[in-house]
Amino acid sequence: MKKYKVLIAGIVILVVSLLLLIVVFKDRLPFKEKLVKNTLEVESMVDITQSEASAFVFATQESSQDHRLHINFTPFLTLNVDEEKISELYIENFKGESDAGNILLIHPTSLSTDTVGRTFLFTQTSELMKSETITSKGESIKYEVVSEITKYNQVLNTGSITPYFGFILKDIGTVNYEQILERDDVFEGSKYLEYSKIDIAKLNTDIQFDIRIVFENGKVYVKRLRGTLDGEKLKTEISPLITLEKVEE
Repeated sequence: MKKYKVLIAGIVILVVSLLLLIVVFKDRLPFKEKLVKNTLEVESMVDITQSEASAFVFATQESSQDHRLHINFTPFLTLNVDEEKISELYIENFKGESDAGNILLIHPTSLSTDTVGRTFLFTQTSELMKSETITSKGESIKYEVVSEITKYNQVLNTGSITPYFGFILKDIGTVNYEQILERDDVFEGSKYLEYSKIDIAKLNTDIQFDIRIVFENGKVYVKRLRGTLDGEKLKTEISPLITLEKVEE
């Protein structure tokens, strides 16, 4: 009887420990949320003709001793909807993982698409970017659906739909501009990664998000996309391209 009590106590402790681990590390668990599967009819209503993202290292000048490095990801997402008009479109359930820093979903703003030049935050270039200004409004974006686009936070209600958004891997390293300029007599902007001595392997980045489209007839389309940046590519390519693949689970 004593052996059984010890065994039961051990099982209880194991179960409690596992539950605690799930609670503590739930945000670090693999991307395993259940995916809604479209019917064949709904699947045929949307054609994803482009799903890629480019990665680009850039710096914010916090001070002459601190040029902070980040990676901007620009998605190129095109959805063709020809038969029915849509009433709602969302980018949601965003998740990103990297050993180099935090990955943020960057929301589009009401800035006019006619604006000449903009920052990675969908703001005017006159608004100076700093590390502290790189923030996110959450893991989901709701777009304004219109018949003619005039702002970055809008999408068309039919035809070729290209939602604006972005991701930023924040604060991956720092470079002392003054120190390097004094040492080399020149500072080359193309050598930020080299100057920072970042462990390139840590820049491997996984990104995942869902697209949800609600049609005027009430039907709902959901698709999950996932992509991976190989950090090594940043050593040889200025802006490596990442394929955002459809996740069928």
